[in-house]
Amino acid sequence: MLRNCTKTEFDLYADFAYELATNIEKSAYPTYCDGLKTKEMFMERLSKAFERDTEEVLLFEIDGKIEGLIHYQWLPKDNYVATCGFNINTATGQALSEFIAYVREKCKGYDLYLGFPADNKVAIQYFEKQAFECIEDDYNNIAFMDKISVPSADKKLTRINKDNYHLFKILHDQIEGDMYWNSERIFEDLDHWVIYVEQNNDSPQGAIYYMDETDGWLEIFGVDMDGGVIHQDIFRDLLIAALSDAKNKGGRVMTFFCDEDGEQTALECGFTCVGRYLCYKLHLD
Repeated sequence: MLRNCTKTEFDLYADFAYELATNIEKSAYPTYCDGLKTKEMFMERLSKAFERDTEEVLLFEIDGKIEGLIHYQWLPKDNYVATCGFNINTATGQALSEFIAYVREKCKGYDLYLGFPADNKVAIQYFEKQAFECIEDDYNNIAFMDKISVPSADKKLTRINKDNYHLFKILHDQIEGDMYWNSERIFEDLDHWVIYVEQNNDSPQGAIYYMDETDGWLEIFGVDMDGGVIHQDIFRDLLIAALSDAKNKGGRVMTFFCDEDGEQTALECGFTCVGRYLCYKLHLD
């Protein structure tokens, strides 16, 4: 069964929860199996849930024994709910069933997003058996900037600002669908983003966009190609621009989720693969 976790109980079970979080077969995303996130980061992030009105921590219990911990958040304005941690020792399928029933009552009408590593086979089998919609199937990559040599750039790309934002919008509007970071939201928050576009005769061919963080950790959110067709030479140019920018500004790491078509190029540019990431979506009607 699921029940609310108090701050006192979290202190009691925190080490157990972290142990599960570092087991790729028993945890969800964001993963703590990437060699990047630390126990201190895990504890700090979960502790914040007890201070926020739109987050909750649940304990999963079987026959009086705690078998896991679930941390999730919801955004009422966007009808969005997603797990921030789903760390279960045994009976993952039961935990998922109970959690979905729980948030269906609490967040009726919302869209639920569940991101898991492919290595968590029990969870993935559950989603497939329930015929959940898989909206993302990517490889999780990390570039440690002090350990890589960025390849030389073949082309000079265009840095996007508010004056030339239309160059990026032309590409992003083609693929944004119902994603959270659509063209409008990125434009409103443009000060926190770095966007490069490659052009051909003033026509945008491809774009890369990532968060410009201050702690040295940059995250690529996507690479958009005109017509949705991957051109490896353009893809390579975009990755090199992102990695060069990260290195020049003293970044520590850059993370990047990409599909199978771009994975080999990402590895050639200096990224290391952590594993495969799958995200499922369910409308809570």
